[in-house]
Amino acid sequence: MSIELWLSFVLASFLVIASPGPAVALLVVTGINQGRKAALAMLPGFFLGDLVAMSLSFAGVGALLMASAELFAMVKWLGVLYLLYLGIKMWRESGQLNDLEASGVNVQQSTAKAFWVTLLNPKSILFFMAFMPQFINQTQPLAPQLAILFATFLVIGVISDLGYTLLSTTSRQLMTAKFRRLLHRCGAGSLIGAGVLMTLMRRPTA
Repeated sequence: MSIELWLSFVLASFLVIASPGPAVALLVVTGINQGRKAALAMLPGFFLGDLVAMSLSFAGVGALLMASAELFAMVKWLGVLYLLYLGIKMWRESGQLNDLEASGVNVQQSTAKAFWVTLLNPKSILFFMAFMPQFINQTQPLAPQLAILFATFLVIGVISDLGYTLLSTTSRQLMTAKFRRLLHRCGAGSLIGAGVLMTLMRRPTA
């Protein structure tokens, strides 16, 4: 893989990763309302979710999602239901933010939540299947190139997540309880909205 091709991948990955979405909304709201420890506990979940999605896309699951309307629908609706569940749960929690902080951080629960938000989206697997092959040189061995692309994407993802974590947990000190409740509800609304939008997702055709 040439350095020019790799740098193009770095730029494209940064633009994709830094774009706000359900995962970013969940991370930022968690950092603002539950603190740095709770937000950091989500990072392994995002990392593993991306890693599994990338691995599945190149293991043939992406092709299966494109070929099978039933499998695509099943994964899509699992993702929809999970996003709606998280959004509604967060909305109900908005009036109990002090209780959330006092209860401490459940690291395993936070990690699992981030993992499933990342993975239960058929768009993730299809995205990796469509995105990464553009940066693969067909005349060179595949495995070393995939290793470089996977590692690059995951490192950029961790850096981006750390940036959002630092931003959200630092700014929380300047926010009133009322404003934090408002942001919590905005985050809940974004997850619900993402779930609704996912219902409109259609299986791409070859």
